Amino acid sequence: MFEKREFPILEYDTNPKAKIDPSNLTAKTDVPECCVITFFGDVINEMLQSNKLKQIATFYSCTVHLPIYETKYKGKSIAIVQGFFGAAGSAGLLEELIVMGFKNFIVCGAAGVLQKGIQVGHLIVPYSAVRDEGVSYHYIEPSREIECNKHAVNTIEKLFENEKIPYIKAKTWTTDAFYRETEDKISLRVLEGCVTVEMEAAAFFAVSKFRNVVLGQILFGGDDLSGVEWDSRRWTSREEIRRSLVELSFKTCLQL
Repeated sequence: MFEKREFPILEYDTNPKAKIDPSNLTAKTDVPECCVITFFGDVINEMLQSNKLKQIATFYSCTVHLPIYETKYKGKSIAIVQGFFGAAGSAGLLEELIVMGFKNFIVCGAAGVLQKGIQVGHLIVPYSAVRDEGVSYHYIEPSREIECNKHAVNTIEKLFENEKIPYIKAKTWTTDAFYRETEDKISLRVLEGCVTVEMEAAAFFAVSKFRNVVLGQILFGGDDLSGVEWDSRRWTSREEIRRSLVELSFKTCLQL
């Protein structure tokens, strides 16, 4: 019996066996080893309309069904699936993808920027995430931050440097509550080195570490929270950036 703590979020249970196992809900199947999880549904739809995708599985939930597709990149098979919004959904999706047989993951999406001077579309490689969400505390003992897989980070950096792609290697802030990103919280996160804010990285890092798979993440600078007022910077309409980032994710994932 684990010890009761002052707050339930701190009651980490070291028992690896849970009452519901992801293998109860899905099964191992014939899939590639590499999978890109992207939050850019428009890019997936473009690929689908161009007959570049073949559906090989589905992630089922009570709110949305996410098709899992296989495609070819430079002659090699790789999967792509749209990400589930927020930490809890992302953890559930990753759990089931792992059971299906995927072993290497690159996640790509956008993030809010917390520091001035980061242009829309500038790439950020998170090496660590501040754990201001709930999921990671059920996979890894409590700590302020969780690191991304070092091999994944090194692989992304090596590819970017070889191709002379500008990027920032940085700490990110993962939070469940995007409507509670207050001035004081933003200031504190900036002081501890956070460059971006998003909702999934800490969960992805925790689940992948717990399940012993390789996962890295690439973000692009989206909306701006560094000024007096929030600026959307029309980040959702940057189609070419999103398309290019998915292609970069394919290339990186196949090198993991």
